[in-house]
Amino acid sequence: MKKILMLIILALPMAAMAQWSSEGVAYTRKFQNKKAKNPNPMVTVGFYHTGDFYKNAAGLGGGFMLNIGRYQDLLNYSVGVEFIEYLGADPRPEDTRNGLGLASGGGQVVVPAILKLQLFPTSKETKFYVGCGGELGFKVHDGGVLKHYYPNEKMMRSHTLAVMPVVGWKSRAIDFGVFYKHYLDKPFYNSIDGKKNFGEDKARFGYFLTCFF
Repeated sequence: MKKILMLIILALPMAAMAQWSSEGVAYTRKFQNKKAKNPNPMVTVGFYHTGDFYKNAAGLGGGFMLNIGRYQDLLNYSVGVEFIEYLGADPRPEDTRNGLGLASGGGQVVVPAILKLQLFPTSKETKFYVGCGGELGFKVHDGGVLKHYYPNEKMMRSHTLAVMPVVGWKSRAIDFGVFYKHYLDKPFYNSIDGKKNFGEDKARFGYFLTCFF
């Protein structure tokens, strides 16, 4: 499982960083030319994707993000909605577990909100920023296989609240960054890696990628 998570960690951020290669800059210029009537709007909407990791577990999500502010501005504000599926190691014997060795730990609908301070340009089309925000989550379902390993067959709490410091790079077309997510209360009743003694995953590291329309 660790190899699979490492591939996910490396592949998506490397793909996003192509934005700041010569090909990525060319793509941004082409995108802006198509939006010639309003090449730099104050409000943009895009597809939002996140991945976060803790020990032997991961969360992968997708949704939509609304951004207020131009990428040249000092301040930008983002708010969105996303569905996240949490995955842990499949605790069943090797002859009965699925091929990937992963099992669902539960699913949430989350509402992230982030204020970004855009510090300095990193190219003609991008700026580096730091920011901080929060994330409110609501349980959609508990995990399938994993929940049977714990008392009352419960994995996730009904709602969660987390704070998220972030750093990233933003252009008109793409916003890519990394975050540290710290929950104010335990998000899961039990560890979602399938091991009862593995510890509570209250803090997580991850990345996010928004591709604006």
